[in-house]
Parts: sequence; structure tokens; C-alpha cells
Amino acid sequence: MRIPGIAVLVVCSSTVWSQTEVDIEDGKATFRSNCAFCHGLTGGGGRGPALKLGRFLHGSTDDDIKAVILNGVPGTTMPSFDFEKDELAHLVAYVRSWSGPSSQRAAPVAGDPIQGRQVYERNACSGCHRIAAEGSVFGPELTRIGAGRSAEYIRESILDPSADVPDDYSGVTVVTRDGRHVTGVRINEDTFSVQLRDASQNFRMFQKDEVRQVIDETKSLMPAYNSLSGEDLQNLLAYLDSLRGDLSAGAGVKREKGIR
Repeated sequence: MRIPGIAVLVVCSSTVWSQTEVDIEDGKATFRSNCAFCHGLTGGGGRGPALKLGRFLHGSTDDDIKAVILNGVPGTTMPSFDFEKDELAHLVAYVRSWSGPSSQRAAPVAGDPIQGRQVYERNACSGCHRIAAEGSVFGPELTRIGAGRSAEYIRESILDPSADVPDDYSGVTVVTRDGRHVTGVRINEDTFSVQLRDASQNFRMFQKDEVRQVIDETKSLMPAYNSLSGEDLQNLLAYLDSLRGDLSAGAGVKREKGIR
């Protein structure tokens, strides 16, 4: 004999579960339309953090995730989004669906981080990159690169940096009237002028009517390090993956549009 109360409970539970599945599918569609370009089609990371690996850099509660989505992250390429309440909730539900017991977990990157640090130093990477208080701001900061990017993305950035050039690090070359070529990271550009930061971290401003040409660089200003041995590359990856510094590390120098 069926007990009515239990039958009702089963029906209600089934209804709630079905609705949750629908919510997650809605969130999946929102994610793929708005977030996949940076975070990967399935959250595996790329230009943005690998969310599927549980890499929530600004808090892991639902409210934390919603705040990042709605407000963006100043000083990064993460913009703000204006989603309806239900749309936002469904998006968070989809992201949360990766954190179940069967979700993917980040496996340690093979290699020796200590030797990887030596590879980093031998190749003078600090001439362009900054880790905590050491290095340059010419290229992207690496203080927490291991927490924010997948190993696959880091590998591609080393071997083929032109595959994905963040907008904040796009290059520009100014050809002066006397034929000199000045290349750097574009800081700002308008109808009348272009501002860049050169590899020596000097800020340069040029009036367009006083130069021969302004050339947009289509390739990354970072050279490809595809001559590294397999062992050196793996050790370097292990070192970069180990960099998971706190959010304030290396924040003494911030990138801004225009003069700092």
C-alpha cells in the first residue's frame, strides 16, 4: 500500500530536480554566450581563470560569484554584466554544477618548480613580467598565474604567445619623422595621439601629426620560446603553475589607461 504523503514527496522532489536541470541548462546557454570566450567553452580556462578547476580568485560563495559577474574585476579584463535576477542565478547554478563529486580537479603539473624558476631567470623573463615585487610591468603580471590560468593556456602562451594577445598588451609601433621605430604596449590612443610604454617601462606620447606612421602590431610583443628543451619547458610550467599569490601581491604597480 502506498502512503500518500510519501507519494507527494517523491513527486515534489522530482519536480524540483527537473526544474534545477532546466535552470542549469539555461545557465549553460548564458555562459557559452557571454563567458566562454575567456573561460573556455566548458570552463577549462584560457584568457580567464579555469573555473571548472575550482579557481575562484575572488571568493567561492554564490554571492561572491554574483558580485564578480555584476561588478567585474577592476584592473583586469573581467567586465561587468547586467543580467536579470533569474538569469544570474541560473548562470551561477551552472558554474556550481562543476563542483560536484565527479567534477574535474586540477592535477599537479609535472616538473620541478625550483628548476623552473632557474629557467625563468636564465631567460630574463623578469625583464617583462612581474612576480610579487620583482620584475617589470611591461607584460602581464604572473604573481598568481597558476591560480588563474590552466597549464594548457600557459604552455600555449610560452610557445605561441601570438595565439591570444590580451587587449591590454597589444603592441604598437610609432615611426618617427627621422625614421626611428619605437615599439611598446599601447596604453591609450585617440584621434590625435598615441601613448605607449616601452620595454624599459618608459611612458611615451606621440602626436600623430608629428610622426610618419602608427602601426598596429598584430603579433605579441613576447617572443616565442619554442627552442626550450622539453625538460626546461616542463619545469617552467611547473614553476608558473605554483604561483598562486594573494590578490594584493604585486599590486604596488597597477596598469592604467593614460599616464600613471
